[in-house]
Amino acid sequence: MDALAEGMRSNSNHIDADKMKSKICLLSLKFESNNIDVAKQLTTEGLTLTKRVAFIKKLSRTVDAEVFEFSTCNRVLFVGFDIDPTTLAQGISDIAKLPHIPFQTMTGSDAWRYLVKICSGLDSFIVGELQVMSQLRSSINIHRENNLIGTFNLAFFEHVISATRIIRKELGYTSSTESMLNLATTSLEDILSQRENVQSVVLGFGDMGLKAVETLQNLGQPNIVVVSRNPSESAKRDPAIAKTCDMISYDELNKTPIDADIVISTMRCSTPAYTENNPLPISGQATILDFSWPPSIEVNGISNEHVLLGMKHWIQVARNIDHSEYTTLMEKGDKLIENIQDRYMEALSNKNEARFRAFIYGHMEELSASWESFSSAHEKEIPQLGAFAREIATWICQQNTSFYLSELINHVNSTNRSLNSNLLAEVSRDVETSIRNLATIA
Repeated sequence: MDALAEGMRSNSNHIDADKMKSKICLLSLKFESNNIDVAKQLTTEGLTLTKRVAFIKKLSRTVDAEVFEFSTCNRVLFVGFDIDPTTLAQGISDIAKLPHIPFQTMTGSDAWRYLVKICSGLDSFIVGELQVMSQLRSSINIHRENNLIGTFNLAFFEHVISATRIIRKELGYTSSTESMLNLATTSLEDILSQRENVQSVVLGFGDMGLKAVETLQNLGQPNIVVVSRNPSESAKRDPAIAKTCDMISYDELNKTPIDADIVISTMRCSTPAYTENNPLPISGQATILDFSWPPSIEVNGISNEHVLLGMKHWIQVARNIDHSEYTTLMEKGDKLIENIQDRYMEALSNKNEARFRAFIYGHMEELSASWESFSSAHEKEIPQLGAFAREIATWICQQNTSFYLSELINHVNSTNRSLNSNLLAEVSRDVETSIRNLATIA
């Protein structure tokens, strides 16, 4: 059997997962200690609007595709349309003059799910916070107002926003949480209300580390040790504040553990830095505030004298839920995303089905008009040709899966209509040629 028509219906009717993969790709780079230098060269946070627009336009021209750029405080995202992730990544590398960028890559519906999870706050340190959603809206407006991306592709992000609204409403997160800084300050005030001057250690001296030092100083704490990979380089971020602290390296901390009362971790790391096999080199009855995400300190990485306020604690404080409720929440969120995605795909399929049916019926109607001029068509047979064309269109549209061209031709040739053999042969050849062409285009 001739298989030229194989796949024509699936291409025109159902939303094929493989086709979606080729339509949308997403590259994500989350800021971590091992890629922070690369990430800083890619993020557009802090750029003027003019420079950001120029960067996106240059990238789109380089890869010859529409690209959506989205930077937050802890990640950089690029969404490309009708382009494979390898080509997009190479284009970014060329423009940024970076030989290798450790992107996390997703395509098709996986990219959509990832964005929904981020924007709904399910991938946030503080579950349900609104900041990323606000940043996405702002980025959409920038791309729209500067003609960086067409209306059709922008609809992808509008659906992300729609799904995010549903999830936040279902989970009861219609308002944001307190900021991380407020949570930290409140916790430090509670701890310091029971003590006077304490020895504090801050792990990391990025933006969050600087905030931690400032907060401690504002609370009247002068004894602060800052630990970073390269103290001399880290000090350049804020020389004035650095001068008020003891700046040491992680190697120095490991060689000479510190007796501390408060430890604040703002480290960027993909896996915990301090574990059972590599315990935190802090002695004394320290309270440890881990503000890293993912966590930088495991429970088994501290001594029995320590109190760890990590992910479980901050989630509970921010949303007044315990860890078991958090697990349930994540499962519910994933299920909601899955259900929304299924409805979205069904809606796309239904919409495509309607377009497919309209196209096939219209096409067969056009063919029937040409059949009326066939020399083999007798005057009494002409009125049947329009109805015959609609019957053929109905057969095509009723096939639930791909079909073989030979099956369609057998259906045409086995009609019960009173058509002479020459006319039927011409109609059959015309249908075969037409559908063969359509299948090739699809």
